[in-house]
Amino acid sequence: MRYRIAIAEPDRTCAGICARIVMGLGHLANVVESPADLHLAIGRGEFDVLLADEAFPGFNQREVMRKATPRIDVILIGQRGPANEAPGAPSQGVLERIWKPFSAEEFRGVLERALERKRLAQENALLRERLAARHELAGLVGSSAKMQRVYELIVKVAPARHPVLVLGESGTGKELVARAIHAFGPASGEPFVPIDCGALSPQLIESELFGHVRGAFTGANQNRTGLFVAAGRGSVFLDEIGELPIDLQAKLLRALQEKEVRPLGSNQRTPFHARMIAGTNQHLEAAITRGTFRKDLFFRLNVVTIKLPPLRERKEDIPALAYHFLERLAGDGSSSKGISYDTLARLMAYDWPGNVRELENCIQRAVTLGSGSEIQIHDLPSSLQYGLWGGESRSIPTLRQVEKRAILEALEATDGDRLRAAKLLGIGKTTIYRKVKEYGLQNSAPPEIPH
Repeated sequence: MRYRIAIAEPDRTCAGICARIVMGLGHLANVVESPADLHLAIGRGEFDVLLADEAFPGFNQREVMRKATPRIDVILIGQRGPANEAPGAPSQGVLERIWKPFSAEEFRGVLERALERKRLAQENALLRERLAARHELAGLVGSSAKMQRVYELIVKVAPARHPVLVLGESGTGKELVARAIHAFGPASGEPFVPIDCGALSPQLIESELFGHVRGAFTGANQNRTGLFVAAGRGSVFLDEIGELPIDLQAKLLRALQEKEVRPLGSNQRTPFHARMIAGTNQHLEAAITRGTFRKDLFFRLNVVTIKLPPLRERKEDIPALAYHFLERLAGDGSSSKGISYDTLARLMAYDWPGNVRELENCIQRAVTLGSGSEIQIHDLPSSLQYGLWGGESRSIPTLRQVEKRAILEALEATDGDRLRAAKLLGIGKTTIYRKVKEYGLQNSAPPEIPH
């Protein structure tokens, strides 16, 4: 990315050196001659970054920051003294501080660091704008507060390359989170390699991760590159990391610390550059206490944690998820369907112990077995049809029952005044007259809603 950088520096020699370094890094440099020119350029938005010496005539940091933030970022130059021997910590709107006298190399490092920080901030802002415009991210669907928090974390961690630990019950979408981190990261064009640590034998996992040489074990007829190396600068997703045998955890820790692997049967080590993302449905702290998971590996992987909420804690996302799966099935050639009013209420009432994966399977079954234009309750699995989960039978109220009772109770509370009842319910007068007629509520008692 090419930035426009204004330089407000009273020392013409220093200003010229700074300008040459800026242009040498591929950016545009403009040396400001006077305070009037500086404020005029700020007002016109003629640059992206201001390199300003605090000794520049007429320079007022507070005034400049008020006009420049957040559109323009600032790199401040100050005079070195006993209280500021090292570069200062950036404050709001200030990318970096540097103290005179400084070398060209020192200035180049500060400038590169500042512009990288600005680039990442701009990328994050762009990603947030994309997320605000839709309620999904790389296959993750939902607009609930908990999912918005997940999206924000993905946006924040994606540009970096440090490890991420994704926690969540089975079926919540941990691999989708890992794919989203990869897709919005700097190496999105590189491979994304998922590995299920609980589905392979210990020897096979080690061979898959680190590779092997010919003759390393029975059946190893040729050399094989491990997935850590094969992923290049992409991402490796270690799903169900809690299932990894304890001896392999030690080898994994060593590989992550040294950024190199030793294939089975080989004495040579091979460097790798892939990013590590791990996922588990286990409580790893409890596993550490039991002695089945290494504490040092936990801390190595747990640089950033993203916790996925179970579906029962974000039921407001169920309609969006259900229709998302319907659209995807229609894209696969299945006929497009809707969901009946009562069926949607039944989906919302269910606790979904299998989480999003169970909902997806439920929608797929209903589309396959149903014959009408809408999914009906009788198209659902028996656990939803009869309200059976957790071994108990429940009778689920339909949305029509809830609506009918709410309208009648509002009428009773207003002594039958339909206009006041409509205002109480937040609906229009035309709607309440139509609903009263539809439900025959003129002389009815409140309907009983099953619990």
